[in-house]
Amino acid sequence: MKKIIACLLSLLLNSHLLASTDSIRFEDYFTDETMRVDFYQTGTKNQTTISLDEIILEPGWAGSLTNLLDTMNFGEHRVVIQDAQTGRQIYSRGFSSIYNEWQTTDEAAEGIFRTFHASVRFPLPKKPVVLTLSSMNRKNEYIEEFKHTIDPETARIRRFVPIKKFQAKSYQKSGNPHQKVDLLILSEGYTKKEMREFRRDVDHYMKDLFSFKPFSEMKDRFNVWYIEASSEQSGIDNPALNFYVNTQFGLSYSTLNLDRYVFPTENKIIRNVAAHAPYDFICILFNSPKYGGGAIFNQFSVSFSRIDPTGDAWLPDYVFVHEFGHLFGGLGDEYYSSAVAYNDFYPPDVEPWEPNLTALLNPENLKWLNLVEPGTPLPTPWDKADFDQLPRNSKDQSQFLRNQKHWGKVGCFEGAGYSSTGLYRPALDCIMFSRNTDGFCPVCQSSISKMIRFYSE
Repeated sequence: MKKIIACLLSLLLNSHLLASTDSIRFEDYFTDETMRVDFYQTGTKNQTTISLDEIILEPGWAGSLTNLLDTMNFGEHRVVIQDAQTGRQIYSRGFSSIYNEWQTTDEAAEGIFRTFHASVRFPLPKKPVVLTLSSMNRKNEYIEEFKHTIDPETARIRRFVPIKKFQAKSYQKSGNPHQKVDLLILSEGYTKKEMREFRRDVDHYMKDLFSFKPFSEMKDRFNVWYIEASSEQSGIDNPALNFYVNTQFGLSYSTLNLDRYVFPTENKIIRNVAAHAPYDFICILFNSPKYGGGAIFNQFSVSFSRIDPTGDAWLPDYVFVHEFGHLFGGLGDEYYSSAVAYNDFYPPDVEPWEPNLTALLNPENLKWLNLVEPGTPLPTPWDKADFDQLPRNSKDQSQFLRNQKHWGKVGCFEGAGYSSTGLYRPALDCIMFSRNTDGFCPVCQSSISKMIRFYSE
């Protein structure tokens, strides 16, 4: 009897939450403009201080008018907007940050303080709201770190002033930004004379992205914009070669002291340029033939755009799509053998939030169980020890995987998330696991499809 009562109470509570979500009307709380809150994250491995930088009013709101509350629960951080009078949540989103990644490095563990700039964006409120920023602890619990009341009538808000040279141009316009995923491509390390090459690159990498499922099947749900943000000099910084140039966004190899990692630290500059376009997600193409890039969920995706004459011609295509998977789908890296800048990025015995990684703490509650064929063993056996003896990213490895018993099946294959043991991926191979052009596994495709629908409805 107690169980029945508990179930009824749970159903009543869930129905109340659903009704509360459904009854949030955009026009009751927001206007069709964007409020951007810039802030600083400062700290070490075990402590964080968040301080307000400024509040900016940007033109237009490109996001959904209906999906105002986050339903994915992805990201190391969360922003929640509440109506100040009633306390009701009226907007929320998850995101991750370069600061969070830095907190897992040796430098942070040594107690050295660093500061990183970040932003959150949401529709302009009509009435006073309370903004709360929370971060996930090592137990996957969101802990409040910052709270600030914003009255749009009295708060010091800087109105964005556009600059003509950063005019946004349309590559693909499928419809109203409120009902589409709005993707913005920015140039880095291209001079004015090289903008024709940038336009060709935009065309190339968009055709590349939309050749993979599920993007190929849902292309009409995307608007694509680009901004020609010219640099004084060509290329980007490469500290390993003592090579430095003057560019628009100051990108550099060796982010977090990892040579191939390229990720922006000049957040405000990027956001001020991006504000010239309606956007949900930002991709940056940088003008270099050297392998490199990076991406963080709901922040930026960065990838090199030139082909190295001595390397594989398909490698830039792979990097662009792989990094976009991080940015857009919240997908985690499934490989476990490449060097990374992080220490213990995924705590033992804690389920990763990423939709394509699991610690398999409870096989009966596997997050992608609905895609696993009955009778598939969990964890799913494969000849991992033999695979690890083969040359990395080689054709031998690719063929080896194809010869495995469970090739093409969804299961739980040990080796993922930078860990050889203890973490599992859903398929033997995927663009999030190896340097292949076969595309995303069914689990990654499913997660991406959900995100596309969330932003285009």
